Amino acid sequence: MSLLLLFFLLRLTAPTPEQCSESQLSPLQEAIKQDGAGRSERLAVLLKRVRELDPLPQRQIAALLGAAVADAAARPLHWEYDNAALQAHITEVWDTPEFLSESKSPFYTLPTGENSCYWDIAEASLRAVAGGYEYQNVLRELVRSFGAGNNKGYDMDAFKEFAKKVKARDIDTPLKGKYFHEAVLTFLAGYEADNHQLPFGNSKMRSTEGFCLSLPVAIKFFGHADFEKNSVEAVETMSTWKTSLQLAMVASNIVINLIKNPAYDIMSNGVEIADQYPKAKRCIEEIRDAVSNKWDHSTSVIQVFGPACNNPSSFQGAIHATVTSTSFTEAVRKTIRAGGCNCSRAFFIGAMCGAKYGIEGIPGEWVEKTTHSEEILTLALKAFS
Repeated sequence: MSLLLLFFLLRLTAPTPEQCSESQLSPLQEAIKQDGAGRSERLAVLLKRVRELDPLPQRQIAALLGAAVADAAARPLHWEYDNAALQAHITEVWDTPEFLSESKSPFYTLPTGENSCYWDIAEASLRAVAGGYEYQNVLRELVRSFGAGNNKGYDMDAFKEFAKKVKARDIDTPLKGKYFHEAVLTFLAGYEADNHQLPFGNSKMRSTEGFCLSLPVAIKFFGHADFEKNSVEAVETMSTWKTSLQLAMVASNIVINLIKNPAYDIMSNGVEIADQYPKAKRCIEEIRDAVSNKWDHSTSVIQVFGPACNNPSSFQGAIHATVTSTSFTEAVRKTIRAGGCNCSRAFFIGAMCGAKYGIEGIPGEWVEKTTHSEEILTLALKAFS
């Protein structure tokens, strides 16, 4: 069942989000609650280690930490397509809509600070990069994160039962816990079939999971002979749709250019990619039009690009937020206020802004609020230092 259909069915049944109780905290959150000061000190040590690195690896790490933190910041309002409901949720926190204290996603509920499936996909490839890269390691890490007995809290049985209720229009609350994306389900089915037919991705998959999986790989291997091979391999694990592949490669190249030169002009990318990625070039031209017309971000996302998780909507919305902002926080906040699939946009925004503004540009308070930031920093330091 597509996410869009699921959304409309949820709206038809008018669910009331059930908030997370203390008993629903993850093991890591329980540890944080018991030893908050200790965690803060450990994060400070990890961030100090990042700052001691040369500028290039600093920005490599900042791009990935930025993606994770921005995704977590947007997560409590993920997939809220009803603009009136969205505005009601944030009216009292308009200036600071990030890390909303109560989950208001109509699809699924998690404790504040947890990440969406977008970052969890990226973290699987970050683990493979940190552990010594081989493509088979990426596949194993995906199974470890999402397969039976996974360590991320994805419950296939609960998800299937929830999907049945949605189909029967018998829903009164969102799913409690992590939400499987269709691209992940397709991958797991192909991998478990053990027919050795690569790639695993679906040619009709138009969302951004391929970019998410490929980003740590691309950041690790830019400038290497295997950059394109490894990046394409990662993208096509999630999607083989040609436009998705083009946009994922262009998105990775934008982040890489910002890592190499924080003053890089993102909008110049349309000229650079015209021959190799013509569909992506047209997308950037449409972003340029929105900027030239001075449409605000919410208007651009809702009325021009579209608020859904599908590409090119997510790709365009993320770039628009970044090029019309002057800081990490401004870009992430404006895309949260735009609603829809804010997490897919926030992931890409966080990567671009992390690379552009560096580790100092990511608010320390936001890093603290991201449940798995300590683990993410540890993996990133292992991969890039």
